[in-house]
Amino acid sequence: MKNVILVVLAFISLCTFAQSTPTPPKTPPVHTTTSTKTSSSYSYSMSDDNDTSHSSSISVTKSDDSYKFRASFHKSKTEKVKQLIKDRLGKENLTVNGNTYQWNKNKNGDEVFECRLTKGHVRIYITKDDVSASFYNKIVALGEELKYAITGSRSRNHAQGRAEHAKRDLERAQRDLERAKRDLERAKQNLERSKNRKN
Repeated sequence: MKNVILVVLAFISLCTFAQSTPTPPKTPPVHTTTSTKTSSSYSYSMSDDNDTSHSSSISVTKSDDSYKFRASFHKSKTEKVKQLIKDRLGKENLTVNGNTYQWNKNKNGDEVFECRLTKGHVRIYITKDDVSASFYNKIVALGEELKYAITGSRSRNHAQGRAEHAKRDLERAQRDLERAKRDLERAKQNLERSKNRKN
């Protein structure tokens, strides 16, 4: 009788185990790629020949797939900025509407490049994967040129570099002078000692 009960219990446990819900397989991990973005902004305050204060602001945003350049500046610089852009981009894909100059490129119906210039403002946008590498690099280089043209920071940085170099030269000369003074004092002391020995 005990053997029958054991067999029945064993059978029931086997049936229960067989009907338990199977463990679902683990979902494979999903790998996502995120676009890294670096952003930098510049702000400058300048004075013209009449000693009136002008302020310029520049914002540059560069990511894996796009480049954006925005600048606000005194309207007196507009002609200089316009000439620089025209020299680099030419008249191809240029639309002029009053004081607005706009260069555009489209691909498959989507705008992939825009450079828009109005009085005191310039805006550039380009998507990296939809244009050639040479054209993309040309636009990034244009952004750097515009930054220098608007702010004059290249000449200021150059002058600052020369001033720092001159300062280092002056400090080096002062150290050399101090060393020469110590050497002269030491030579005088040696001469005095030599005289004392002879006497």
